[in-house]
Amino acid sequence: MNNYKKKLFLNFAILVVFVLYFYLLNHMFFNLGREKFTEIYKYISISIVFVTIIIFEIAYKKESGIITIYGLEVFLLSVNTIISITMISKLNISFEKYINISCLCYLIYYIFKFIINYTINKREYVKSLSDIKEIVNSDPLKKEAYKRNN
Repeated sequence: MNNYKKKLFLNFAILVVFVLYFYLLNHMFFNLGREKFTEIYKYISISIVFVTIIIFEIAYKKESGIITIYGLEVFLLSVNTIISITMISKLNISFEKYINISCLCYLIYYIFKFIINYTINKREYVKSLSDIKEIVNSDPLKKEAYKRNN
């Protein structure tokens, strides 16, 4: 159960970082000029791609599926960041609305992730408490057939 709490805390920390990222993007969009924001936004996009590559390299070296999942999450964030300017012009929506929708999608994803992880870990915990499996798996009694003598 302790390992579960560490995973839960790590997922929650990543969620907070993503929400802060979207908040800061929204804040920078309104407080900086369009040209300055576009320039900074390009650097942010490239930085997130590099972070994604580093996470995938770490996952490959450690052969860790969990780190790979985190890498995929950051990869989706980088794709979202890169295509956001194009999507805003194609969908004809405001930058604020696009960022809020993106943030909401990540929130929904992490809520589902928390629920699924909780359910899986609760099942494992309940299975570890039950000794029925040990009783059932123990050597069954072998009954030999015998013939009645009448």
